Amino acid sequence: MNAKLVSVIIPSYNYSAYISDAIDSIQAQTYPHWEVIVVDDGSKDNTAEVVARYTAQDDRVKYHYQQNQGLSAARNTGISLAQGAYIQLLDADDYISKRKLEIQVGLLEQQPDVALVYADTYIYTHSDDPTAPRNFRQFHLTMPPISGQGVDLAMHMALDNIFLVGSPLFRRSMAVAAGPFDQTLFSLEDWHFWYRAVLQNQKFVYDNQEGTEFYVRTHGNNMTGNRYKMWKYKIQARQALIRLIEGVVQSGAGMGPALRPVLARQKAYLYEEQARYNLLYENVGAGLVNHFRYLVHGNKPLRIWYDSAYWLKERLLGRNRKTA
Repeated sequence: MNAKLVSVIIPSYNYSAYISDAIDSIQAQTYPHWEVIVVDDGSKDNTAEVVARYTAQDDRVKYHYQQNQGLSAARNTGISLAQGAYIQLLDADDYISKRKLEIQVGLLEQQPDVALVYADTYIYTHSDDPTAPRNFRQFHLTMPPISGQGVDLAMHMALDNIFLVGSPLFRRSMAVAAGPFDQTLFSLEDWHFWYRAVLQNQKFVYDNQEGTEFYVRTHGNNMTGNRYKMWKYKIQARQALIRLIEGVVQSGAGMGPALRPVLARQKAYLYEEQARYNLLYENVGAGLVNHFRYLVHGNKPLRIWYDSAYWLKERLLGRNRKTA
């Protein structure tokens, strides 16, 4: 393992139209000690041809092909091939600011107790016109960014992510300790991954210095536009986390006993999400059961009445089309 090297993992599946921006942003970094590992997850487009132009000119850019296995498997492959002490995940349709690696490596070197550092995210809408200006706007997740660790961070992240996947730089040792991305999850697998690190008491730091920005391209292929899938997969990811937290609590090891309030909050969120999902898309009876479960265990009983009425109304109006 190279103590100064940043391994940039770029999974790609039929994203040859975008991947140059991702690789270019790494070649433009002010920090010179990096490697790019493009994991081509069975693309049927010309991803291999596009990446070959880079590998021919820069031996720091590497290409690995595998049969299509999904995003989590591609990231796991990339991390297994990484030689660096630091990991930067970067989706093939996104890119990073040119000082990001320099600034964030510096912070991790100065603060050896920090496992992960992240900053701000900006989004823009893709245009097929390469001359069109990119109008960026800062992206805010439901949960605000914070620095922290342990139970406080686990509680803060119980609802959702606090950063998108390309925002953090983290130590390879954190990834090894947390274990691989869960290949049974088809979305929110990154939240599940970060949360496992939080449960191991890893310290996260939010540091939004200029030059550390992460840029996300929105286009028709983003899964975030598919509400049915996102809700379904969020429930699956939360159920997996609940099983994990229950195991830690029952073991009594580490933060185990202190995680009981976190487990209770996770279950309350699950009831709320299952109520919403079932009332709109699936079994209304199951939705009502979970509505009342949230009333008993949740901390915003008035909101669940409003939400349940709203999603039932949407269902009655036929606004519950499932998109594959």
